[in-house]
Parts: sequence; C-alpha cells; structure tokens
Amino acid sequence: MAKLVKKKKKKGLGGLRGQSAGGSSVETSSLRPEYIPKEAPCRNNCPSGNKIREIITTIGQTEGAERTPHESFEKAWHLLSETSPFPSVCGRVCPHPCEDDCNREHKDGAVGINSIERFIGDYAIEHNFQFERLTDEKHTEKVAIIGAGPAGLSCAYQLARRGYSVTVFEAFSKPGGMLRYGIPEYRLPTEILDKEIKRIEDFGVEIKCDQIIGKDIAYEKIQEDFNAIFVGIGAHKGKLLGIPNEDATNVYTGTEFLNRINSGEKIEVGNNVLVIGGGDTAIDAARVSKRLGADVTVVY
Repeated sequence: MAKLVKKKKKKGLGGLRGQSAGGSSVETSSLRPEYIPKEAPCRNNCPSGNKIREIITTIGQTEGAERTPHESFEKAWHLLSETSPFPSVCGRVCPHPCEDDCNREHKDGAVGINSIERFIGDYAIEHNFQFERLTDEKHTEKVAIIGAGPAGLSCAYQLARRGYSVTVFEAFSKPGGMLRYGIPEYRLPTEILDKEIKRIEDFGVEIKCDQIIGKDIAYEKIQEDFNAIFVGIGAHKGKLLGIPNEDATNVYTGTEFLNRINSGEKIEVGNNVLVIGGGDTAIDAARVSKRLGADVTVVY
C-alpha cells in the first residue's frame, strides 16, 4: 500500500505550508484508502444470511435513535424476516453456526444470537407483526411449490413478497415438513410452528395438503397450470446400516420413528431401546424413548 504520509527533514521553520513546528514537512498524496466491504463473520456463517449485525445494532441503539423498545423490536423483526420467515422456529432449533464465528468470542464469549432471534420471533407472534411486500406489483405468472417444509415455505414466502401467486402442494395432512414431523414437540412446540406458518398463509400463499404428486394430482397437470415449479420434498427417508434383520418388528429409522410419534401414533417401545447413532435425529429419538418410559442406550 502506498505511503500516504512522508516526512522530510527541514532546517528551521522555512515556509510554514505543509510543515510542522518540529521542523518536518508533510507531503500528502492524492491516493485514497481502498474500502473493501465485507460481511460480518456471524452473517457469513449463517445459512440464511440473516442481517445479524444490523438486527443487534437496531435493538442496542434504541435509546440513541429515540425509539421505544417495541419500535426497535418490530424493526429488528422486519430485518430478520427479510431472509427468514421462521425466526421463532429457528430461534429454537437452529444449531446457530453464527455464534461459532462471532467476534465477541475472542474477548469473553459469543453473543447469544440464537436467543435474540427466538425473543424477536416470539415477540412478533405476541404482537401480531405482519410481513411487508417488496412491491405492490402483481405478476401474472403463477408458481407451484411441491413440499411444504422449511425450504418450500421459505421459497413461497419470498415469491409472495415479490408479487407472485404461489400454491404449495403438500403430501402430509399438515404443512411444516421435518419441522413438524421430524422434531419433537418439547423442542419445537406445534403452536409456535402453526403460528409462523399461518402468517405465511395470511400473506397470500395457498397451501394444499394431502396432495401426493402423481397420485392425487398429476405432475403434468401442475406443469400445465403453472409457469414455474419449485421442488422441495425434503429428506424424510431414513438411512439403514445394511445389516440382517433391519426389517424386524420394532426396528425403525430415526426419521420414521419421530414421524410416527409426531403424527400421534402410539408406539410401544418396550422396556429397553437401543439407538444407533449420535446425531440430532438419534438423540431426539433417544429422548423421546426415554419420555415413553424406556431405558435407553445410545451406541455411537
């Protein structure tokens, strides 16, 4: 980088222009420092790209900006909902990789970004905050979305913000995908999920449940009726080990087990349950089994 300041020795004060009283002159350059905008590490590590720095600043500068706390919380929620329609949900189940890259970690500890998101999301539900559109223009093109999970509903929301007519087709009886059928109630209350989905519906997104593509409605029919299609069918199929007797009674994949439980099915787990695996799904299955009264062993 070019030196912007260069000192030259001078005898006496001489001409005062460009000189200091100490006898040296200052030669300035016409070059300007190069400004390189960069994302904050926390936002850069957020899968949704949430405006974390702006959200926290909005809340922290409430008094200086002469806003009420309510006004700041609403403004922060609108910033958050630019990238995510599920702040209350994500505030509960997101593994918050943003906190892993928080600069504050180098001083004493990461900012509780996940807790802030949850608070803002819950506050928005309590005070009935509503989404804002990016445009008043109504496009004539219609978009079909297959799958009412987090990907499908987020896509529907973003399209609705931009003035598109959106219809979501869901195979299950209720929308939510893995948020509803893959996460236990004690981690993500159904009431919270339902309220954030309803806000998306109130925004103009139509959701049609019990619609299996190829059975209840032909894919060709969707192609005929819509200008674009987004497929977000999720990852509901569990993984097996490829060992004998995997099809035995009371042997389930983690996703199948949680799906059945969350669908209201009564499963007799017996006195002893073995969970193979140590990821989120495995631990959820273990904790659910424990709540059903079983002694649980996790092998990982």
